[in-house]
Parts: sequence; C-alpha cells; structure tokens
Amino acid sequence: MIVRRLREDDLTELVEDVWHPFAREMAELDSYNALVPRYEELTDEARSEAVAYRREQYQDDDHAIFLADWDGEIAGYAHVKDSETPKVFARGAEANISEVYVAPDHRGNGIAGEQMDRAEKWADDRDYEYVTLSVNADNETARQVYESRGYEPRRHKMDKRL
Repeated sequence: MIVRRLREDDLTELVEDVWHPFAREMAELDSYNALVPRYEELTDEARSEAVAYRREQYQDDDHAIFLADWDGEIAGYAHVKDSETPKVFARGAEANISEVYVAPDHRGNGIAGEQMDRAEKWADDRDYEYVTLSVNADNETARQVYESRGYEPRRHKMDKRL
C-alpha cells in the first residue's frame, strides 16, 4: 500500500470508489449529513458534479487530496486544505483535514494513519503551525484514531435546525 497525491486521471475513481461511499456512510451516521436525493445513488449527473467539484480542489494549491493505493485499488483518501487564521489571533496558520476515509474492507490496516501522516506533512511543509479537523460526535472509531495521534478537543461545534 502506498499513499500518494491525487492525479487528475484519478478523479472519477475517487468519486465512485471512496467519496460516494464516504458520503453515504456519513449520512447513515447522522441525519445532519443527509444527501440530496440525486446523490443517494451516483447518477451520471451526480458523478459529473462531484468530479467537477473535486477537480476544482485538485487544481487549487491550497488543497491536497491523498489516496491510499492498495495494489491498484483506491482504499481510502484524505483531504487537507488551508484554513485561514484570523489576524486577531496570536496562533499561526492552520491547515484543516476535512475528510479521512478508509473503505470498510481495508480498515484496521493503518491506512487512516498513513493518510493523515501525508496530510500533516503537507501542512508542515507549508509552515502551518496547527492542523485541525472535525469529527462527528457519534463516530467513535474515527475519534479514537485522531486522539491516538495527539488530536485533542478544543471546541464543540453545535448546531440548531431552524
């Protein structure tokens, strides 16, 4: 298994093999992440929109997507991006790991940690002082992975439906 940077010719496979399963899994975990009907199944229109969205990120130097390549199969991915720190705060620049996913058949093989290593290295190479992430409160497995890597809760995100 290797973790490598996303290539443009990976975009459709990323969407089909790991992003859509990730989105569906997050929707099942919490209704806050519910998918719009046209994304519940990966129709041609939804695939095209998702690939275009990921292409924008791929082309943006302030984003990086890393793939876990398991013998030619995409087994997971991580997305990290610049997260601007307001000038009023004394802390330095931050990167945000916005997504980490490992396909169910590949869990328990250290893939999430390898992907996070690459995302953290990307942030360190760009001289970020912090790397941040958010995790669903009910995603105990992911929380354990992040905490084992030294991530600590600093804030609690709260929401209210209007």
